[in-house]
Amino acid sequence: MLAMPGIAPPVSGESGSDNSPVLLWSDTIGVHKTLVSCSGDGRYILAGSDTGILRMYNRNGAVLWSFNRDGKAVRSVAISGNGDYAGAVFLNEEGPSSSAYGEVVFFNRNGNVLWVTSTDPTVELITISDDSNAVYVSAGSGILYSYSRDGTMLAKNVSDGRIWTLDSARDGSFAVAGSRIMGNRLMAMRKDGVTAWNYSTKVGFGSADISPDGGSVAAAGYSQLYLFDRNGTMLWHYSGSAEFTSVAVSKNGEYSVAASQYYTSLFNETGSLIWRKEYEGFVHDVGISDDGNRIIAGMSRGLTVYDQEGIFLWNYPTPNAILSLSTANDGEFFVAGTSDRVYFFGNREKLARPGEQELPVMSTVSPPGDVNPVQQPTPKKTPIPIGLAIVAIGFVVAFVIIDRENKILEDLENE
Repeated sequence: MLAMPGIAPPVSGESGSDNSPVLLWSDTIGVHKTLVSCSGDGRYILAGSDTGILRMYNRNGAVLWSFNRDGKAVRSVAISGNGDYAGAVFLNEEGPSSSAYGEVVFFNRNGNVLWVTSTDPTVELITISDDSNAVYVSAGSGILYSYSRDGTMLAKNVSDGRIWTLDSARDGSFAVAGSRIMGNRLMAMRKDGVTAWNYSTKVGFGSADISPDGGSVAAAGYSQLYLFDRNGTMLWHYSGSAEFTSVAVSKNGEYSVAASQYYTSLFNETGSLIWRKEYEGFVHDVGISDDGNRIIAGMSRGLTVYDQEGIFLWNYPTPNAILSLSTANDGEFFVAGTSDRVYFFGNREKLARPGEQELPVMSTVSPPGDVNPVQQPTPKKTPIPIGLAIVAIGFVVAFVIIDRENKILEDLENE
């Protein structure tokens, strides 16, 4: 792979399996926090940072486009299942409030801005359905919005308390929003704005994930972990000893993985604990493949991958804590964000596909209005060796001579 500014070459991690992932590339993008989202097919990655920079990559490490909102931070990122569309929430660096001046910016794969909305200045989170026909956005004011792909607001629903977590079903039919502080409930809203169901607790919810088939919803709040069915019926409840920071669920709710202060824990469909792994630091985010065969934990000291039985597969240390994690549907590719970098991992043998761009070529999106594009480094010009220059001049001279002879022959034939 060719090197490019900010892109680090692959570095091998500790492996416990021949089928282990490897670091494919990494890029410096932020200072304090980098947020990431991986398309379901694992071919495109969206990353945003506290510096207001938003970038889309393909899985070979090419920066397809780069966008910047000066003076704002990226609060949330989302990408459709095949990477055709992406969205992000930008707000003032002081954080979510009535003066945050938040806005949603929606792009196509080429980085063209399709629409921007700042109707609610407290917008914070965004999620996109696989087909991008449903875009859900939550606001700190407790309102949940649904939009169509073209930016038309379809509906809005008022929730109690500030929304801390948001996820949508892959088919876009509904989204779940978890609130904390004053509200303390999990609400499911359909695309038309109708509340499908809600569940209230004393502590609220900080993380939620909808299963690939849309039939199960895993949610966590402080030391409480829940699994609901699509209709809001609680299937099981688990009370832990430490605060859960993240939760993810496989298809049909067969496996749920949860992160907490010192543990990564895997549960089966009835809520029984299958295994638990302990660490010295925090586990900030977790991911799971659709079939539940690969579990990924993002920790304060790097990433660790396990299989369904809890067998260690691979570990990759990072200098800073993993704060954001997103996996492809099959778990073969996944992306992680730390305070300042985005890291992309995967199976090298499955990396190259026909029609995909192999070489990194950075481009800059021309944003609308008063937004300044990211200033990319100007590549250094390499002097052409004298020998090559002479050969090139020879080809040019030969071409001119041949072209002139052809014109003479054409004139003679016309006469």
